[in-house]
Amino acid sequence: MSQARIALDLSLGTLGRIGPSVYIWRLQEALAALLGERLVPIASRFAGPVLGAHRTTRERMDTLVRDLWWHQAGVTIAARRGGCGLLHLPAGLGPIAGSFPAVVTVHDVMPIRFPNMFRPWYRRYAGVVMPRLARRARAVVTGSNAAKAEIVEWFQIPPELVTVIPHGVDAVFHPLDPDDPRAADVRHRYDLPRDFVLAVGAIAPRKNLPRLLEAVRWVRSQTGASTLTLVHTGPEGWRPEEVTRSVRELGLGEVVRFLGYVPVEDLRVLYGLARVLAYPSLWEGFGLPVIEAMACACPVVTSNLSSLPEVAGEAAVLVDPRSTEDLARGIAAVWCDEGLRSRLIARGLARARHFTWARAARATAAVYDAVLG
Repeated sequence: MSQARIALDLSLGTLGRIGPSVYIWRLQEALAALLGERLVPIASRFAGPVLGAHRTTRERMDTLVRDLWWHQAGVTIAARRGGCGLLHLPAGLGPIAGSFPAVVTVHDVMPIRFPNMFRPWYRRYAGVVMPRLARRARAVVTGSNAAKAEIVEWFQIPPELVTVIPHGVDAVFHPLDPDDPRAADVRHRYDLPRDFVLAVGAIAPRKNLPRLLEAVRWVRSQTGASTLTLVHTGPEGWRPEEVTRSVRELGLGEVVRFLGYVPVEDLRVLYGLARVLAYPSLWEGFGLPVIEAMACACPVVTSNLSSLPEVAGEAAVLVDPRSTEDLARGIAAVWCDEGLRSRLIARGLARARHFTWARAARATAAVYDAVLG
């Protein structure tokens, strides 16, 4: 095993509690426990959280400096100064030129495959950088076989260059004890109904929230679930006004609650209180909320597209996210059928135990050693 030092770029871990940020921080913790001083965290001082849908001039300038300076030059300079022999770029962005050995994590190819789902600057920048970086890297890591197939196809790189390493589920996510005082606290602070459907993720086009809202209205009108309420947690992303408009046009103002970003401990309690997690995303490289919910004994309804069937296995109800009726029927089935809920909870708890950050760190360190060797 090589003893060379590895630089890990934490810059985009500051963007908030979104999938790639969770991946960066949890992997860093697990790698630090495994590699000790061999792991050298580095980060751009121009990286910071994005707090809303509309960015300030300062945020836009910081993004430009980070993307044009840090990702293309500064990150390599920092790795050399740290005495490192390898650079891990865990957010799919980094220098497209140069000879410094690099491993890159590409979570998905969505900015290139579905550009209209992303902010104009990011989709243009990622469209140039991601395929070139992947082709020059010594190894590519991704979270699912579905993502690997897309990377190989869209970036035209050999399959043997890409290693699939599933994400882990944070240890904070576990079933909610019926007597846990935090349950009453969270229910009171967020003014939650007794039973609700939970949606988790950024308010962004690929999360498919307008169709989920249509499905909620269908379930309330066509089944015995007339009291069904949707509770959403997650930051505003790209084009949130589309969701606001759907709520208004569907007359769901009293039926839907948007909590915004919530602390991770509150999120665990929300999973525990929810009757079902609805995650009808149009495309995902992995889909962390699926296994987070399962670890918290929350039944899952999710998409039958991209990586989500692979991640969910047989522990979720899979639906066509492009069909309002199919999505609605999936939600109604879990909402109304206690036997189905019990089976999904048991399968989900067993499924979630397969996903650990310690396992992901060991597999990632093996990629480092293969490259350095």
